[in-house]
Amino acid sequence: AFTEHWKGITGYYLEATDESTPARQTDIPWRLRQMRDILVYEEQQRPAGDTGPCLEYLLQHKLLETLGTLGKAEYPPGMRQQVLLFFSRLLGQLQHPLLHYLNVHRPVQKLLQLSGDRLGSGTEKEEVQLAAVLCSKIQQDPSLLPYILEVGRFGVPCGVWDRFIGIFDPF
Repeated sequence: AFTEHWKGITGYYLEATDESTPARQTDIPWRLRQMRDILVYEEQQRPAGDTGPCLEYLLQHKLLETLGTLGKAEYPPGMRQQVLLFFSRLLGQLQHPLLHYLNVHRPVQKLLQLSGDRLGSGTEKEEVQLAAVLCSKIQQDPSLLPYILEVGRFGVPCGVWDRFIGIFDPF
């Protein structure tokens, strides 16, 4: 079922004829929710720390990288919002530590970079939601911080991260 939902998302891009239809009016949000729910259920059925076949598929086939690219393209319109929601809910609901995987933290970094590129983009709520999940994960395991703030080609610009950290800093 997991791969069928992914094929449904990728199939949209092969079959779509109306480029103006917002993402929320397609089956993409439903398919993303189904994929997340399958991953959460799979995790609950396995011993702690055991990676199930659906999570393996997500990692090996770089699904988060692909979703990040689709979000950046904003096609269909509103896709970035759907991708941000998927990332924040997936990372927030799964207990399995994911941020140390290159195929997870690299697309997260790219999403954070996108978050600072357009003020008034309409995705601020979802951007803050993702930042809150990341802050929570880092608070639980501070060793994750370098994966998010990695310096180099995909490093997050300071201004973007400062904008989010300021929301959670009580001082």
